Amino acid sequence: MRSLRARMIALPALALLLSGCSGTPTVDADAAATWFATVDDEPVADAAAVVGMRVGPGSSGDVRAEFHDPVRIAGADARCYGGDDVTADVTVNLMTADGGQITVTQEVVCDTEPHRIPFADVSTRAVSASGTAPVSTYLHVTAVADG
Repeated sequence: MRSLRARMIALPALALLLSGCSGTPTVDADAAATWFATVDDEPVADAAAVVGMRVGPGSSGDVRAEFHDPVRIAGADARCYGGDDVTADVTVNLMTADGGQITVTQEVVCDTEPHRIPFADVSTRAVSASGTAPVSTYLHVTAVADG
């Protein structure tokens, strides 16, 4: 009887312990906002457009920048805050000068470092970006002009 009681106590305790180990990573919202403000203020060489947004478990909404004259885009640098355990899906759309659209989606690690999303040197009249992540954090995308 004593053995059965010990098992009845031990199994729920083990389940509780294991459930605490497999949780979704979290992001310090204040630290993420501070990082984003710092990154957003940095001057960027060869930047055609810089867009930033708060992302989370669902679409971040589309952030768009338009150009007066077409600009040649070589790629986009995407970075986000959250550490090596958090990834974001980033979608970059280029509205080409001839009226077409190119869309690229790439997963990036939220390690605050820029991750290049390459484009084949496209002449564009607008760029937009959106993203999702499993937790609320910030995403920063820089469209890089060719040249």
